[in-house]
Amino acid sequence: MFLQLRPFIQSFIFLFGLELIAFRSEWVMLIVIFMLFTSAYAGREIGGRWFFSILPVFFTLSSVALLYLITLGYEQQIFILLSVGMYYISLLGAYRLGLYSADKTARGMNMSAMAATIFFAYAAIYGMYLNFLVPLYYLMLIYCLVTLLVSCQYFFIIKSDDKRQVWVYSLLLSLVMAELIWVMNFWPFGYLTTGVIALILYYVLWDLTQSYFLNLLSKKRVIANMIFFSVMIVLVLLSTKWLPII
Repeated sequence: MFLQLRPFIQSFIFLFGLELIAFRSEWVMLIVIFMLFTSAYAGREIGGRWFFSILPVFFTLSSVALLYLITLGYEQQIFILLSVGMYYISLLGAYRLGLYSADKTARGMNMSAMAATIFFAYAAIYGMYLNFLVPLYYLMLIYCLVTLLVSCQYFFIIKSDDKRQVWVYSLLLSLVMAELIWVMNFWPFGYLTTGVIALILYYVLWDLTQSYFLNLLSKKRVIANMIFFSVMIVLVLLSTKWLPII
């Protein structure tokens, strides 16, 4: 079933928290702490394992950060509704995976929520970096941490028999993304474009890693990923607004 009570109730709490932040920003710290606590608890209880708390927690943090970068009221409301929907999907996926870890539909939900979390986090962090003059090494460190933990939670699902290997490959993936954001720091793009490009890069590396874990890695898979990467990057570069270099 697509509608489950516990994920729905937690998603309503998430919605209420974002709306409070949008209208009563002076309470933001208390609201965020409450949302993080409830997200961590809900992920653990709904999914039955600790790593199911990772997505809700990072999705909450990145959603709040990205909400602050949206200035128009109606855009904030659209963003909140989309965020709540994806938050619910992440919890529903955790619920179904807790019942049956090989549920492919639930894995798809988890993958969708993971992609949204990665994009929100990458875009929000880079937006904070541009707007608040955050040191570059903070940016790289946060990219590394987000990539490490979000990747781990998915790889634990498909490679539960070798957690050491999951940590090693997730760490390598996170270090690569940290280096890539250092390179992208010199590119003339805003935070949304940078977030999209970083997500595309992450997806290619993530897909190759999961293919290796599932024994599906092949030359055709690598070539397909390279073609996908090239096409998507060209489309993004042609359609985005380039910022002037001062």
